[in-house]
Amino acid sequence: MAEITIALIDVASIHRGLNTGLGYLASSIAREHDIQVNVFDFNNRRDSIKPRLEEIKNHDVVGFSVKSTVLSQVLNLVQTLSLNNKRMIAGGPHITLDGINFMRENPVFDFAFQGEAEYSFPHFLKGEPHDRIPGLISRDGSVHNRPERIEKLDLLPFPAYEKFDSVSEHISNYPLVTSRGCPYNCTFCCVKRVMGRKWIARSVPNIIEELSYVKKRFGVHVFNIQDDNFSMDINRAKEFCETLLQKDSTFTWSCPNGVRADRLDEELLKLMKRSGCHAIAIGIESSNAEEFNSVKKGETLEQVIWAAQKAKETGMEIYGNFIIGLPHSTLDSVRQAVTFAKEKQFNSAIFNLLVPFPGTEIYDWVKKEGKLLMPWQEAYMQGAGRPKIVFETPEFPKEEREKVYFEANVALHNYFSLMDEGDSLLKNILKVIAGIWTYDRKNVGRHIVWFIKNLPRVFRRLIYKNR
Repeated sequence: MAEITIALIDVASIHRGLNTGLGYLASSIAREHDIQVNVFDFNNRRDSIKPRLEEIKNHDVVGFSVKSTVLSQVLNLVQTLSLNNKRMIAGGPHITLDGINFMRENPVFDFAFQGEAEYSFPHFLKGEPHDRIPGLISRDGSVHNRPERIEKLDLLPFPAYEKFDSVSEHISNYPLVTSRGCPYNCTFCCVKRVMGRKWIARSVPNIIEELSYVKKRFGVHVFNIQDDNFSMDINRAKEFCETLLQKDSTFTWSCPNGVRADRLDEELLKLMKRSGCHAIAIGIESSNAEEFNSVKKGETLEQVIWAAQKAKETGMEIYGNFIIGLPHSTLDSVRQAVTFAKEKQFNSAIFNLLVPFPGTEIYDWVKKEGKLLMPWQEAYMQGAGRPKIVFETPEFPKEEREKVYFEANVALHNYFSLMDEGDSLLKNILKVIAGIWTYDRKNVGRHIVWFIKNLPRVFRRLIYKNR
């Protein structure tokens, strides 16, 4: 069999960072002797675009990682490439969530893969019959087989980031996945549909082995845990921290994807801090008990507040995530949440607009109680200007949602909510100044003080975002 060459593509996004899905996929493909794989990382490397696009055309198969947040970028790049006589493949979270509609609406793609594809994709590339390949979707949207979960994550090879054209010798902030899946019933979340309801974990020795390897291979000293449920098994999380302390205490790490408050205790928080964890994110969603309880997280608001406070006492930074537009949400309740975030003195508090994903309980609630203003996918369509308001309710109309989105994020120094990816550095700075004047004019002095204290960090992020 002649050697097959495949290009895997990660398009540009507002969220930088190595694509762990493509990393695992690349390493699984690379194990096959007759398949050559290269990853074109346009998200983290944004130079030499034209020659890299020409290089992609030399591959037999081209695969795209499709997230809902980059849907328009993927489709634009497909049109730019004009890949005639190439097999075009789509995969990623958006395909798992809405792959049948995606394929029917975008016939330029030959096939798509739902779910975990580390085993199924290499089998497809080697020519196995389609009716034996889990998760495969044809151009017409027909599903050949349901996706299958990978039960033994320790058997997967470590992500092959050396295949990424954005990686040379060093990775500054390594993305680490220690488990997959989520058994909880949060009404707004699609993770259980994308990753599966069953929580499947890697063993601690396997995780430590990966960290030892990437420290030697890529000079990694900082990592972030990408799991949705890192501390689901509290004893496993403690074992990880204790082993890390014994084996290598030089790492600094964080949990930016969030940890559940009811899967933390004081001992674990102290161990996390001692082993190098400097920051965790917690999904607070709302400071209003009625709103919080409506989303069926399976934990209480009191537990969330306790966890945030205890983590803060250990010396960790706390990032609070809030949602605008939950059931019972109003303009006033969001403003109350902003006051709450200020009082609790989170290191960062971000307010995101609720997007009703298909298959979630919130999606059914929006159709019954609210008014859809656009398809949910359009919330992520690229474009300058105002945030996308997908739906409204009688008690919380579109105009108020848009207004409080800016109010909340400006008040909590999330100035990047005012910016546009395609604008120049100067234009984005002017937008920030205008936004502060429009949405938090009475606190201009407080914003000036904040900018002075955080000037180096602000400019680093501004330059990184606009390069």
